Amino acid sequence: MIVAALARAGADYFGWLDHVWSAAGCTHPIRLFGEITRINARTGEVLGSTPTTALPDGVIYKACGNRRSAVCPSCAETYRRDAFQLIRSGLIGGKTVPAHVARHPAVFATFTAPSFGPVHTRHIRTHTCTDRRRCSCRPEPCRARRSASAGTCPHGNTLTCFARHEREAEQLGQPLCSDCYDHAAHVVWNNQAGELWRRTKQAIERHLNRSARSRDLAPVRVSHGKVAEFQARGAVHFHILLRVDGIDPGDPAALIVPPTGITAADIDQAVHQAAENIGFLTDHHPDRPSGWPIYWGEQTDVRVITMTGADPLTDAMVAGYLAKYATKSTEITGHTSRRLDAATIGLYADPTGTHTERLIAAAWQLGEVPGWEGLRRWAHMLGFGGHFLTKARRYSVTFQVLRDARIIHRRTQTPSPEVEAIRCKDGLTMKPRSSSAG
Repeated sequence: MIVAALARAGADYFGWLDHVWSAAGCTHPIRLFGEITRINARTGEVLGSTPTTALPDGVIYKACGNRRSAVCPSCAETYRRDAFQLIRSGLIGGKTVPAHVARHPAVFATFTAPSFGPVHTRHIRTHTCTDRRRCSCRPEPCRARRSASAGTCPHGNTLTCFARHEREAEQLGQPLCSDCYDHAAHVVWNNQAGELWRRTKQAIERHLNRSARSRDLAPVRVSHGKVAEFQARGAVHFHILLRVDGIDPGDPAALIVPPTGITAADIDQAVHQAAENIGFLTDHHPDRPSGWPIYWGEQTDVRVITMTGADPLTDAMVAGYLAKYATKSTEITGHTSRRLDAATIGLYADPTGTHTERLIAAAWQLGEVPGWEGLRRWAHMLGFGGHFLTKARRYSVTFQVLRDARIIHRRTQTPSPEVEAIRCKDGLTMKPRSSSAG
């Protein structure tokens, strides 16, 4: 490797840097090969062509674009910054979103999964620290009881824990008894969480419109931006921005200010009512003929978002928080594999193994039944098959708009009319000839 590095440094090193610039710091770049055709952008005249075999390394590098920081930190950072702009523009405007959205009532809500069995936790009753990321507050005992013998499961394992776990403790999220823990219900809940949210949002919007009608106000619409985050136990929970918009009868697609009678307090009430009452039963499964009940956990938190900066929860803080978690996945559980199949499932699944291995095994076993194949497809995600960052159509701009704007910006950094048409087996892409463009 050292010899190869020295050879590279002595053979047009800066030319090679210019060549790989488009892939930036990507750890898993895509390698394209074919032919590069140079075209005059004004006249369409073909100025010449070069095979990729004549270029450094004989290929063209393209960034992988993976959003997971554990897979590719460089591409994940680009994704995080785009996510920040996407989320924040829905709160303060900009990026084609009208500025009046800053006057719309908005809250930051957190929905959690129910319990599938007792696990080790780190609970802090009152935070005294100034930075939660480096929290040094003293936690409460994990699962304290009056006596250690007061809680014993049918398998003979104690259900008490007097430890005050540190933030990086390996026990966090692990069941006190793996045999008692309902791993099947856990992965099914992960798999159905998206449908539960869909029904919950409908209930929130219905509640707000009932409130509007009772006050003789115009109807409203709820726009959201949602990020899924895995807890240490392997269950997803959702951090969601909820913004109330008005509805223009003459133009339903327009984004207008909602009636002044609807406030953030109304959203708070609607969220809690929906979280407490919305639920459903899944289709039957041979392992559970009656179906699994899908509902939210007891912990539902709602906080009002302010645009002034006077309140601890501002638009920038919320956008930064959600953008950060949009680049995460199952890393917190210790599992980082890609999609599994019959040849690789044995490396990660074990019905009598660790907590995560049991979850993967449960998803794989339940997914062999027709109609439940999604559990096998998403076994590496512990059953969860949804996107980690989603939004309502009218909440803000899309990732595509932000990416297109970045490409145009890079391409217009040079006045040269010549561009390179990179014709490869995967299609045709365009890029400026200058090294200052992407």
